Amino acid sequence: MHLDDYTCALCNTSLEETSYHLFFQSPFSKECWDSIDIQWDLSLPPLDMIITARREFGSSIFREILITVCWILWRIRNATIFDNEQPFVTTWNRQFKEEIGLVCTKAKEEKSLLLRLWRDNLM
Repeated sequence: MHLDDYTCALCNTSLEETSYHLFFQSPFSKECWDSIDIQWDLSLPPLDMIITARREFGSSIFREILITVCWILWRIRNATIFDNEQPFVTTWNRQFKEEIGLVCTKAKEEKSLLLRLWRDNLM
């Protein structure tokens, strides 16, 4: 498939949008991760980077948070491309907290409790 433009929709760095860039390297995604106090060591290979961040996070809910962060980044990216919306971290934060609430409804009770406590302690 050929597209007219392969640059990242969430930043103005004119860099190619790869999944790695979109979810971890773009200034927008970095600001989102910073807002929930998860830091990435981008000097590591991707798998080691995730393992290190999970260990530093120190909770069993890391996977749910990682997936939810990436899902909301993807939705914000699509809204930027297809609906001509502006990407704002405040929008990302609101959608992220809402989505974590939905994850809580499907998670086992122990994880649901941990996710709610973690979410309620954000900002």
